[in-house]
Amino acid sequence: MNSVILEILHRAIACPNCMNCLLDPVTIDCGHNFCRPCLYVSWPDIPAPAQCSICKTEIRRRELKSNTTLKNMASCVRKASLWHFLSSEEQKCGIHRKTKKVFCEVDKSLLCLLCSNSQEHLDHRHRHCPVDRAAEECEEKLLKKMQFLSEKACENHRNLNMETTRARGWKAFGDILYR
Repeated sequence: MNSVILEILHRAIACPNCMNCLLDPVTIDCGHNFCRPCLYVSWPDIPAPAQCSICKTEIRRRELKSNTTLKNMASCVRKASLWHFLSSEEQKCGIHRKTKKVFCEVDKSLLCLLCSNSQEHLDHRHRHCPVDRAAEECEEKLLKKMQFLSEKACENHRNLNMETTRARGWKAFGDILYR
């Protein structure tokens, strides 16, 4: 695929918050799309309505539904970007001049098919998988980690609000005692 077209597609399905290709895209009430984890991080868990970071529209509904069509498009663009990257001259195997299509999980490196069948990588401890599958697995792990971190951030925000309320109560109690 032409790199200019790929860049245009990438920009069209980029999250406005992280500027990366959308991960688990959701569409909010105003029609804008974001990565689900980006919204969890940018919208604190407070009762007040949230705002769209693009148009500043108040968003009252917090139930976010995945945009599966956009998710599939983003996946296709990521795969096309990966294959475009792998087909570049600097990503070809230095020995065999072949495209690196295999990922070695032990070495965390990209290999061409011939190198993956070499004595060094035929060892039983070296697990190989196609590059696109390895990328999908990494994406899933990243998404789970982002989800966990966003949940932790919301939990920390709730705890901070509780502690702030508690501290104000103690301050008010101290003021009463002082008087």
